[in-house]
Amino acid sequence: MNIQNTRPEVANDKELTVTIQTTQGTWISTFLKTTKVQEVIQATINHFQFSQQGNYQLRLDQGTTSLALSPERPLVSYGIKDGDVLIFTDLGVAV
Repeated sequence: MNIQNTRPEVANDKELTVTIQTTQGTWISTFLKTTKVQEVIQATINHFQFSQQGNYQLRLDQGTTSLALSPERPLVSYGIKDGDVLIFTDLGVAV
């Protein structure tokens, strides 16, 4: 498994560190709690160099289930905490 860590040395209570699982590997990164889900999706696209034209979604891994996250909502609105796992999904391109 390809795990890349870009976690800063010092975090504060306005930030959270999450693990993002993708088909290209796992990325541990820190975001402000007020970061919108769409911004996390874009950061993941940029980090792994996924196609900018794709249709992507983030889901919060809750063990046996996962919750789709709305792009316009901030991470904090879902109660996401340090160490949570987000699943980056490519929904494909409609034709």
